Amino acid sequence: MSQNIGDYLKEQLKEKHISMRELSKQTNINVSTISRIINHKRKPTNQHLVEISKALDVPFDELLQRTGLPVKSSENHTNDIQTSIVMIDQFLEQSDDHYDSFSMEKLKKQLDCYEKDAETEEGRRLILDTFHQKKEDAGARGAYMKKLFTFFHRICHKKGTRKELILMGAALIYFISTADVIPDYLFPVGYLDDAVAVQVVMNALANKT
Repeated sequence: MSQNIGDYLKEQLKEKHISMRELSKQTNINVSTISRIINHKRKPTNQHLVEISKALDVPFDELLQRTGLPVKSSENHTNDIQTSIVMIDQFLEQSDDHYDSFSMEKLKKQLDCYEKDAETEEGRRLILDTFHQKKEDAGARGAYMKKLFTFFHRICHKKGTRKELILMGAALIYFISTADVIPDYLFPVGYLDDAVAVQVVMNALANKT
């Protein structure tokens, strides 16, 4: 059984030699609140988890799962996507900003638009000229970023069928664009929906083979 959020944070602080007071300074979360979270006396808000994620350099979804979010341990891609959607919706529910619920329909509609862009020379140039800078600005890492980098490499060298290149181009433009379904500045879900977009494209590519 995985650790709950309090025990996990206590372990992270010990491993990284960070006191609760230092974590409080880095996150602007009151030290008494951090203490109560670690000692199982209160649950953190999603904003708490965002700040702790950045301060301790641990994945936000890892923290979110340890608060009690049920996650299916299946390798099925559909379950992975549904888990991400649950995380996004839970975060938006606690956000100070008001956004409509995230949905696959909205994401796929946006990807369809970007497929049209990816067919054009302008779309290809956008990808080639701006991908590296966006990657650097995002500071994003993990499996989905590796997939995006693979897509970028294949776009550069035109490795794939016309349809495959269009699909990969759509995922890259989604990542590059500031007009995603979830804005990038709404960290971290602004990048979690990018990861969902990559998975949708991966599934579409698999269905083309």
